[in-house]
Amino acid sequence: MALTRSTDPLVWIDCEMTGLDPSTDTIMSISCILTTSDLLPLDTGGFDAVIQHTPSRLANMSEWCVRTHGASGLTQACINSTTTASAAAQALLQYIQQYIPEPRRALLAGNSIHADKMFLMLPPWKPILDHLHYRLFDVSALKEMIRRWACPAILENVPVKQLMHTAREDILESLTEARYYKQLIESMFPPPGTATTGSPVLDSRQSIPGHANAQTGSHGMVDFHSDDHVPNPKPGPGPPLVVPGNAIGLKQAQEEWNLRRNNGTRAGDVGDLGEGFRTDVP
Repeated sequence: MALTRSTDPLVWIDCEMTGLDPSTDTIMSISCILTTSDLLPLDTGGFDAVIQHTPSRLANMSEWCVRTHGASGLTQACINSTTTASAAAQALLQYIQQYIPEPRRALLAGNSIHADKMFLMLPPWKPILDHLHYRLFDVSALKEMIRRWACPAILENVPVKQLMHTAREDILESLTEARYYKQLIESMFPPPGTATTGSPVLDSRQSIPGHANAQTGSHGMVDFHSDDHVPNPKPGPGPPLVVPGNAIGLKQAQEEWNLRRNNGTRAGDVGDLGEGFRTDVP
């Protein structure tokens, strides 16, 4: 069955915790921003809560948490707060339901959102997850795809994280990053008949010069229909070759393809991830 375009909204959540172990650590602060599937805000205010913690409870945090949350002011804010976890969880669920009343529709979204979900699976937060779809919208997964498959020009323009480690700022940075990837995808696959001049993605690629059988495909990409002139990276049938921007001919295109396929370590097929395939690229 073919995929259809989703219009389901996204519930962006970020938590700051006393640590990373849900069995022993707790949520210190939680923020939420609601958007449409196109990353437009459903509410400009969002939701923020700082959870009450005792000084003795916070004293058990790791050195990193003590330093980071102390510098951001979160530690003292938790000591001063009168908001319990139960009250915050109930208020957050009501906030989400106000804009997204239909259960099991909206996706939980964020960077490495599985880490936040582990804490939300526990009481008193679980009713929030029960209201959401089981799938996740993980911006970090998109980032890892880009890191492996995009050209250097695309990587250089990925928004840089400021690492402020406050719940709201982390969500805003996730949204900025997601919007960048959204623009990349839309520029690669514009609607039929849409001009692609100035596209940050399409401008980084070019068709093979002088190839008589190249035709523009329905999405503005180049489809090649001659097995005699366009090499595939592996023997036998394969997807059309999209030539990176610095490839200036067939030979250069194939070499560039092989280098990109192998993370820049050596030319040649590495379909079995054999010797020479780098796994240490950050």
